[in-house]
Amino acid sequence: MRYIDLFCGLGAFHTSFDKASCTGGIKYECVYACDIDEGIRKLYEENYGIKPDGDIRKLKPDTLPDFDILCAGFPCQPFSIAGKKEAFNDKTKGNLFFNILNIIDTKHPRIVFLENVKNLQSVHGGETFNTIKEELETRGYALSWKVIDSKHCGSPQSRQRIFIIGTKTGKRFQFPEAKTDITPVSSVIDSEDKRRFDYKAKYELVPTGGKAGSMKYKLVNKVTGRGGRQGERVYGIDSYGCTVCASSGGVGGKTGLYEIEPGMIRTLNVKETLQMFGFPQDYKRTTVPKDSHMLFYLGNSIVVNVLDTLVPEL
Repeated sequence: MRYIDLFCGLGAFHTSFDKASCTGGIKYECVYACDIDEGIRKLYEENYGIKPDGDIRKLKPDTLPDFDILCAGFPCQPFSIAGKKEAFNDKTKGNLFFNILNIIDTKHPRIVFLENVKNLQSVHGGETFNTIKEELETRGYALSWKVIDSKHCGSPQSRQRIFIIGTKTGKRFQFPEAKTDITPVSSVIDSEDKRRFDYKAKYELVPTGGKAGSMKYKLVNKVTGRGGRQGERVYGIDSYGCTVCASSGGVGGKTGLYEIEPGMIRTLNVKETLQMFGFPQDYKRTTVPKDSHMLFYLGNSIVVNVLDTLVPEL
């Protein structure tokens, strides 16, 4: 089964398909990848041996090799709660779905495998999602879709995303049932990381009484009395963690803050965050050595653990 990896990012699709090739009867081969970000393209080549193309808007679909599966975690910012929710009105990113359609119209893949933020279903009153649905169904795809929380797929992170799978294989895709057991953040904690955030000069650590997986403490500024914003929330490590975000700021920006030991808090490091997404600990990153850049890329990634539950069912 040959596939293409559009908006390939760190290679979540590629990682999952490689796993499936090793454990199942079907062998998957990536025959094309693209991403507009140069740093991403270098990381992808470093880890998977394929040099992705750049801007999909410059792609000529008839130059692509034949393939069976089109994979695309297309840009989510135009549909995200955290963004402006401009949807297809975003001329730069929102309209990239129609570039996907151009490829589909030329190459006619048997399976279309899409991922985006859960808000895709509700932005502009559902009009955007209905357009996507209608365009794919018009082209003969039997569609299935589901919002999946990665915490139910073996990831220590709660990350809700919608997955849309269209097939021309004669059967509609059936999503597997969600798991109820939770993988805790403690399973990925790097014991060698001795960083601790010294909050005492500026903040107080105030308990919130949060339940498993929710904010355990909030940092409250001693002068202003304010606190608890996204970068000031502290989570425990005995349950699932918060969503890793590419754009969040504050002292707990991107990964969130965690109580590693009683009263001792810090952000997650890159090694830990890679595991929050299901990437291997030895993921290569010599081309992007700066932690902040790597965490930004992770904040935009698909969770491999979720794909691992879906790919074997294709």
